[in-house]
Amino acid sequence: MRVIEKYNDSLHNPYWKFQLGPESYEVKDTPRRVQAIKDRLAADPRFAREKAGAWPEHWLTRLHPYHDYIRNTAASLREGEEFFPDLFPGEGARLPRHVDRPLQGGLWCTDAVTPIAPRTYEVAKASADTALTGADHLAAGRESAVYALCRPSGHHAGPRVFGGYCYFNNAATAAEFLSAGGRVAILDLDYHHGNGTQEFFQERKNVFTASIHGDPAVEYPYFWGYADETGVGQAEGTNRNEPLPRGTDIAGYLAAIERILEAIAAFDPRYLIVAAGFDTHADDPIGGFALQTGDYAKIARRLAALDCPTLICQEGGYNLDILGDAVHTFLSAFL
Repeated sequence: MRVIEKYNDSLHNPYWKFQLGPESYEVKDTPRRVQAIKDRLAADPRFAREKAGAWPEHWLTRLHPYHDYIRNTAASLREGEEFFPDLFPGEGARLPRHVDRPLQGGLWCTDAVTPIAPRTYEVAKASADTALTGADHLAAGRESAVYALCRPSGHHAGPRVFGGYCYFNNAATAAEFLSAGGRVAILDLDYHHGNGTQEFFQERKNVFTASIHGDPAVEYPYFWGYADETGVGQAEGTNRNEPLPRGTDIAGYLAAIERILEAIAAFDPRYLIVAAGFDTHADDPIGGFALQTGDYAKIARRLAALDCPTLICQEGGYNLDILGDAVHTFLSAFL
């Protein structure tokens, strides 16, 4: 399997500590996450590593209205600085004349835990480039399955705002690229709902979106991800959400997989994109499911049975002790 890697991963090393209700979370989206995966895959000759290409900016600007804001804000910061939005105007607020200034970050971001640092734009663009490079392999028929080792994640970045540690939506950008060649299905397996991905395509009938995630009644992102969100207008029926309770084990998870795969098969896509988060593992610090490392093989085998050209984009997963093995188990079974 082809593994697409970023060309500048070490430049992004944010740290978040935040409070959600009675629980406090500390998350380090460190380059060590990627290194743990690389180290595990390097020991297996079935995985061929390749650096991502640098793609034109228009692949991001056409989807992300905050592209220039992230780029310009990052360029305005000194080394070592981080900017966190801290004011979020409600509906009816007047749009300032100069929307690229850091003080207006709340116009474009959903939260105060997604910082912009001097190299944020460069690194987030490279993450999207990684997905685009993998998508290009599929579109050209060079590979039937590609793994894009994206970081930062992307699935919370949408067509209006970014957030949730995500700056540009890697899976959505790849789907936009691939949709020129036929219908695309996106299946999000991160513990948290892919709200940005859903919003990108909720009115597009040529892209099917689905997500299996913790119930947003009690889990981030709270405001999106409910089962009654099925698409809008002409795209009614092209979104499927499977919110599951805390403690869900592989039996409950596979049941949700089967329901979604039935819908994907009926949609009959030309390409499949899997937004693969491994914060669904029982030992992940911010997840809530009870999946074990070996369970990822069962999930991957069911997805591979679709026999559809597949791009696998890395999303979450924050336990460095199990992350490499979980990714390797999933990819090996997909092979």
